[in-house]
Amino acid sequence: MLAVHAVLVAEGAIERLAMDDADTRLWMDCELASLVEGRFFERVDPASRGAELRGVWEPRATRDGAQLGTPHAGARYVVPYWLTQGGCRVGTIALSTGALGGALLEVSSLYVLPAHRGRGVASAALRRADEVARAHGAPGLGVRTPWAWQAAVRFYLGLRMWVAGWADALAFTWRRGLPAYDIEIDGGEATFGVLVDGREEHLIRASREGDRLGWVESPRMEASRAERSDVASLAPGTFAVALATRGFPLIRSEARWRERHGPSCVGEPEALAHRIELFEAVDRSFGFDVRTPRVPGLLYREYDDID
Repeated sequence: MLAVHAVLVAEGAIERLAMDDADTRLWMDCELASLVEGRFFERVDPASRGAELRGVWEPRATRDGAQLGTPHAGARYVVPYWLTQGGCRVGTIALSTGALGGALLEVSSLYVLPAHRGRGVASAALRRADEVARAHGAPGLGVRTPWAWQAAVRFYLGLRMWVAGWADALAFTWRRGLPAYDIEIDGGEATFGVLVDGREEHLIRASREGDRLGWVESPRMEASRAERSDVASLAPGTFAVALATRGFPLIRSEARWRERHGPSCVGEPEALAHRIELFEAVDRSFGFDVRTPRVPGLLYREYDDID
């Protein structure tokens, strides 16, 4: 993984931190600004309002009011960088080193300064990092984001990244062997398909049926499930996340809802529904703003009431 870092540095896509107090402080202010924007929907420019971020927002935006660690604290596992374009710092990013044995290049702390948004900075950085990682033998790239950070969730879906899981956050990925997919949503109907040899194959059709989700899988999807392919494993969860962002229900039947904890439900819409309940309850318990689409059929209970 460090060879991937070296290529991106040499290309001018990323820049190492100077490791002095001022550089470290500004990088941490960017990290804090990202938390404030994600958890309170307030855009605070770290370049000009660092003191406000540290004095006013840090106690609120970090869990239990804990202080942020320095970007070098986990240097064995991730390395912090500045995102750069044309020799100018435009944001932050951190890349995994592979020290924990992960095969994917893991991206974190992805943040674009407000003055440089709308130029495709983040998408270009992710695509180039993925290209270089694959050229060096990695199967692809992964990035995580909280469900409540809807702008980020929609951004990664817009890049056609697959959803690989949601243990503690939504895990998005580009991975070798996964084809491009397409999601079409028209009112109460939606379809999920993949591109195979330049032709789109529809795998799943979904529909709103009150507070229940209509769900029909094509024979091709059923065959993929029998083969236990990566597409069959990730398609239901990816589609479910996209549907949830549009306010679709996620529970197909009471029986499936009762089975939401079972191994057969991993990656299925009901498992996501349960996780959304938990994610949002935890965020509310910390006093964060939660502005997410309402998913029909969920009770939105307090954290202590969720099984």
